[in-house]
Parts: sequence; structure tokens; C-alpha cells
Amino acid sequence: MAAAIIAAAAALAGVLLQSLIGDWRARSERRRRDLADAVQAVLRAFVDFRAQQYLKIAARRDGIADTLETRRERYQARSDLTAAIDQLHTATSDPRLLAAAETARQLAVALGDAAIGTGVDEAQVTEIGEQARQAHTALRAAAARTLHS
Repeated sequence: MAAAIIAAAAALAGVLLQSLIGDWRARSERRRRDLADAVQAVLRAFVDFRAQQYLKIAARRDGIADTLETRRERYQARSDLTAAIDQLHTATSDPRLLAAAETARQLAVALGDAAIGTGVDEAQVTEIGEQARQAHTALRAAAARTLHS
């Protein structure tokens, strides 16, 4: 009788342990998927906002002022980047990844600042553009480290 009770308890403990391990794995995979989605959203939003900034620069070079529509599109791209970074903050607390995302955001904003008013500071566009591309690469690398560590 005691052996049967021990066997039943061991079986129940095994089932409980298996269930806990399964739940832990599912939670872990869900967190990893949420992080991957957040990282992809930031990378995509960064590229989109940078593209809007380059469109602004090209328009300034051609002497074309902003229209309400182009300004709305650029501001929406900036808002989308902010929202993606907010999503990233809810998915991770990795300081290197969050810092890389913030650096990328700051450089994308600075890129547009090279085309304030009617002119374009070409030296700034070249310098900040290169820094922004490097920030994109650094953000991608930080994301890969976080996702695959």
C-alpha cells in the first residue's frame, strides 16, 4: 500500500514538473517572440522615419517647401518610431538594446535638422547619415545579441 501511494505521488509530481517546464518554455518562447516583433518594429520604423527625413532633405535641395501632407507623413513616421521604441521597452530591459534604439532615434531626428529652413547643410547630412547607418547596424547587432543569448 505504501509503495502504491509513493508511486502515485511520484507520478503526480512528474506530471506537475512536466507541466511547469512546459509552461516555462511557452512563456519563454512568447517573450522571445514579443521581443523579436518589437525589434523588427523599431528597425522598420527607423528606416521609414529616416526615409521621410531624406525626402525632406531632397525637397529642400529642390527648393520645395513642406506641404501639410508631407509634414503629417514625417510626423507620423516619427510617432511610429516612438511607439515602436515604447513597445521595445515593454519587451526588454536590456540596456544595450534600449540605448541602441535611442541613439538611432536621435540620429534620425538630427538628420532632419540638417535641413532646417530653406537650405541643407550637406556636410551634416553626410556625417549624420553615416552615423544613422552605423546606428542601424549597431541596433541590429544589439538585437541579435539579446535575442540569441
